[in-house]
Amino acid sequence: MKEIVIVSLATDSKTGTIISDAPFLVTASRADRSGVYEKEPGVMGQFLAGEEQARFEAEWTDEGWKFGKRVADA
Repeated sequence: MKEIVIVSLATDSKTGTIISDAPFLVTASRADRSGVYEKEPGVMGQFLAGEEQARFEAEWTDEGWKFGKRVADA
């Protein structure tokens, strides 16, 4: 079943700059499905310059999240 998750990129705590090669945090509606995921080009490529967070359509599978397209901000 597909749902909307929030993907948050890692930032340097001193400078506030995005760390593009770091894992990212996924926040889902169920806490047990939220967590840290390794860099995935399909997700990273949908972020605009300077963005730290975005919403994505994703589907939970036996291997974890399968990410789809970015969802427009409300």
